[in-house]
This record gives sequence, C-alpha cells and structure tokens, in this order.
Amino acid sequence: MSSIRKHFLMPFLVFLPFCFLLGGCGDTSPEATLDTGTGQHAAGWLPSGHKAQAQAHMEMCADCHGADFLGGIAIVACTQCHLGNQNSIHPTAWGINAYALHPDYVRLNGTTGCANVCCHGPNLDGVGGTGPSCTQCHLGGISSFHPIPWNTNILLHKDYVQANGDSSCRNAACHDANLQGVYLSGPACSLCPN
Repeated sequence: MSSIRKHFLMPFLVFLPFCFLLGGCGDTSPEATLDTGTGQHAAGWLPSGHKAQAQAHMEMCADCHGADFLGGIAIVACTQCHLGNQNSIHPTAWGINAYALHPDYVRLNGTTGCANVCCHGPNLDGVGGTGPSCTQCHLGGISSFHPIPWNTNILLHKDYVQANGDSSCRNAACHDANLQGVYLSGPACSLCPN
C-alpha cells in the first residue's frame, strides 16, 4: 500500500473506534421509561415514577441530568423542582424539621413552589405518593394550623377535643403521638391548664 494511501486512511482508522464507542451512548434504560421518539420520560413518570427509580438507581439519572445533576444533556437540573438538591425535595437545611420550618418559607416565598402537580397539588390538596394535602395538617386552611376561630381564642381547642377527640393532634408534626409536644412545633398538652 502506498504511503499516500496509508496517510489518507489513517484519520478514518483512528476515528472508527470512536464511532463504535459513541454508538453505545444514549441507549435507553428500560427502567427509565424514556420515550425514544420525544427523548422525554413517558407520561406519568412524574411525580411518582422517578422517585422510586432515583432512589434505586441515582447513577442512571446522572447519565442525562449530569454527574452534578445540574442539567446535563437533558438541560433539566434536579433543583428546578427539588428545593434542596437531587436528594432533598425541601431545602436541605430543613432536614427532619420540615414540619416546623416550612411556614417561614411560605411566608417569604408564597406557595408557588409547593402548588404544582408533583408536590402538594395545584390547589395544595395533595398528590398521591409525594406531598400531602396542606389541610391534612392545617385544620384551618393553608394559612392556619388550627381551626380559624382558635386564632383569636386558643381555649376553644378544649371544646374541639371533647367533640372530635385528639387524634388530629397526635402526630409527629403537631403535639406527638403521646401528646408530649414536638420540637419547634406544638407544646405538650400537659402544659395547658385546661
């Protein structure tokens, strides 16, 4: 073979292995339910489909959303929805105290970040498998923990408990299962003289 012909073929011979390597990139994972026609996840992937997959195979998300999860080739950063990072739906500083720290966030930022089909629902009435309805905890609507009349007279809670029982008070975000109080939230019921 002449040296001219070898010189002419050399770039193609070097480039050919890269073509084979690139051919492996972009294969869709059956777990990712990626629609190859649109390049997006199939309908219904959000909110619940991606949660289980991300928890089980976060490395698969990095293929498209980037090793740092800031967008990658998908140009969709996890923080477009997750207020903390790819592992934290709420701001990371909230930690396990989200129940107590979200009111200040809502007062400063409003409920826009919460009111969507992937979090607490467009009307804040909850989304199955992700965010509960705000009224599950806020008995007086999204701006009041207790029923509205209690905002001016907390002593009305005694009548409420006598009529309805204390089951809505007994949870990890309000007054604890044993009514012993919850850090940064509701006090122990034994502290009240009534």
